[in-house]
Amino acid sequence: MEKQNDQKRKGPISYRPPVELEAEFWLRVERSGLSKNAFITQAIFGKEPARAARKPVIEKQVIGHLLAQTARLHDDLHEITLLAGGDANVALKLEEALFELIAIRNACFKAMGRQS
Repeated sequence: MEKQNDQKRKGPISYRPPVELEAEFWLRVERSGLSKNAFITQAIFGKEPARAARKPVIEKQVIGHLLAQTARLHDDLHEITLLAGGDANVALKLEEALFELIAIRNACFKAMGRQS
């Protein structure tokens, strides 16, 4: 039988950013798509992570384009509302579409790390 390795791993090295930089730290980690450990290792040592990022990084340009499209859709929905007049069924469907559009817009802002 093989000998068991009774050595324990060393305790982790922790990092606590200054209060004024904490939000920026978490935003950068989130945008990188890496784990905290991989992000810090890359930032300090310039080494690429051993494995692929856990989350795909979404480009700001694509999100900006999506936000522009949501604005156009909002304007179109408003115009349709004016054309539909007082039809209750149309008004209900337009309201549902508007709530969906607002959810998409908020998700885009969140992905960019901004408040909506």
